[in-house]
Amino acid sequence: MKITNEKYKNLNLANEEERGENLIIDFTISSIFGVAIAFLTFKNFTIAFLTYLLVRFIYYFTFEYLYGRTPGKYQTQTEVVNGTGEKPNIGQLIKRNISRFISVLSGISDDERAVHDNLSNTFVIKNTELKKIEIKQPLISIFYLSLIAYYIHFFATQSELELFDIIFLIAMVILFVYVLIIGIKKIKNYS
Repeated sequence: MKITNEKYKNLNLANEEERGENLIIDFTISSIFGVAIAFLTFKNFTIAFLTYLLVRFIYYFTFEYLYGRTPGKYQTQTEVVNGTGEKPNIGQLIKRNISRFISVLSGISDDERAVHDNLSNTFVIKNTELKKIEIKQPLISIFYLSLIAYYIHFFATQSELELFDIIFLIAMVILFVYVLIIGIKKIKNYS
């Protein structure tokens, strides 16, 4: 998918980097929710996987219906619109968010839109007038904190720890503290 803004001149389409950043942020958040709800609730893999997909659908649909943007789009100042630049209707959002699961193939498209954009006739546009909310730093902190919690639990249930395990846990704690300090500095810079 190469975005040149030549095909849809009336819209300021989000570029590949912004779309990629949206994907990483929203996939991470929706997957954390999906895995937490699905695989911790259901023992049957098929039901857990379908629940995971449903949770991810609800995540995207709810944010795009209520706000026109997901947390990733808040980071990149982008939003979802229809062909006239207005908020998409419910039908478009349902098509968009169901077809999102086959949109992995979007990278090989010659069009300036992802598969789920084409099927739902929606666009992701850049709008610098939208409020930007930094979400990457809190996500990174949550990720490291989750890893630390997992490893503390893992190590607490082990009767004997290897030297590598201890070094790895210490490295994770140091990384988390570093990310936390960087995040606090960024918050102070915004104040």
